Amino acid sequence: MKNFSEKRFPEGSRATLLALVILAFAVGYWIRGGGPQAQPPLALNRPVEDDAALKTTKSSLYVCSMMCIPPRENPGECPICGMDLIAVSGGDAGRDEGPPRLKLSPEAIKLSEIQVARVERKLVSAEIRAFGRIEYDPAHISYVTASMPGVIDRIYVKRAGATARWGEPLFDIYSPDLYQTEQELVEAMKFVPSFYTFHAARPYTARDTPVQLRKPPKTAREESPEVKTARQKVAAVRHKLHILGLTKKDIDEFMKRGEPRGIATVTAPRTGYVIEQNAFQGTYVNTGTPIFTIADPRYIWVRLDVYESDFAWVRLGQEAEFRTEAYPGETFKGKVVFIDPLFDSKTRTFKVGVICPDKKMRFKPEMIVRAVIFAEFPAYGRFSRAPTSGENTPLVIPASAPLITGKRAVVYIAVPGEKGVYEGREVVLGPRAKDHYIVREGLDEGDLVVVNGNFKIDSAVQILAKPSMMNTTENRANSMRDDKDG
Repeated sequence: MKNFSEKRFPEGSRATLLALVILAFAVGYWIRGGGPQAQPPLALNRPVEDDAALKTTKSSLYVCSMMCIPPRENPGECPICGMDLIAVSGGDAGRDEGPPRLKLSPEAIKLSEIQVARVERKLVSAEIRAFGRIEYDPAHISYVTASMPGVIDRIYVKRAGATARWGEPLFDIYSPDLYQTEQELVEAMKFVPSFYTFHAARPYTARDTPVQLRKPPKTAREESPEVKTARQKVAAVRHKLHILGLTKKDIDEFMKRGEPRGIATVTAPRTGYVIEQNAFQGTYVNTGTPIFTIADPRYIWVRLDVYESDFAWVRLGQEAEFRTEAYPGETFKGKVVFIDPLFDSKTRTFKVGVICPDKKMRFKPEMIVRAVIFAEFPAYGRFSRAPTSGENTPLVIPASAPLITGKRAVVYIAVPGEKGVYEGREVVLGPRAKDHYIVREGLDEGDLVVVNGNFKIDSAVQILAKPSMMNTTENRANSMRDDKDG
């Protein structure tokens, strides 16, 4: 049985069909211009609009999409990230003098969520946080030293941490100088009647009778020159004993006793804790040797380490609060009474003293505290007790308004009278106060600064190769000069 294709299309008919298909392809190729006479269109036939586009392209700047380098005039790859530089039209506009401006449509403003706030003058406060330690108040610390050279004979308070009360004995000291001075007093007393010697050496007090105050003893009116000289000698020796550390009571008791011993008892000058004890029996000490240190535990202060950047905020009389781990959940208040005039170059801090009376004696020295100092900042960095209004009040902006990079700070303001136009300005900022910055230069009261969406505006300005947060006019000029030299 013959094949169906051989029966339907004889051999001669198949050859004819194949020739027709080849001819159809040849005709189509000729019609589309693929023949030997086809030529590419001439450059002269290009529309005029293409020439304008070419000129615009040549005047365009090329920027990195990652903003690794400043804009360049020549195309190529970014030497940092390796991405192709993107041509940005309007390169000539980026060279315009004056602050950079950007105009946004209402839709763009809404999508960028741009918000503005008014620059105003008002008092701002800051909370300066610092760490420190509790110490005894130096104004309520007494140092007991040796007032004469000698040997410690007896010790009554034998260890630090003990409580010493005012007038209680601390230690006895034997001094040859004291023994010699007591002998001089005894020799001087031999030339003066005992009753008059005691009263002449002792000043009148409120316990004396009115008769004694109005009329001196009879012996004082009829004294001889020898007695008068001896009386002056007694007064001089008493003063010398007082310099050696003896009290008036001790001198009076010695004159009643009349026997030199050379031993003096040193008593506590105040009531408090003995925080340092350097007394050892049989030890020889010189004049001025520190032996006891007594502190009143009812008076403590906190020594805080405040950083250099917060120096402009701290002044005397400010209120402070602090906490310690010994009493969790409790807050204690104090007042700044001391600012160290010396600065620590190693820790970059300075000491601030906050006094806090401790009537219940709950604190111990060397406790770690966390403190907050509350400060108000007047104008021009100089503190005033009561700044009121006007020029004495600092000019402030919200903390979210400036874009800070190193030494520069850029803000964007809404140009008055031009809807949707924002202008960039460099400002000089003072210290930060919580949610605000003090403005030194660059803004005026009443300006509207962008507080939200300012980074988006700055990004658009960077793409247009205009001065921005990361790209100043000087940097752009140097970059273009380098590109030309290269």
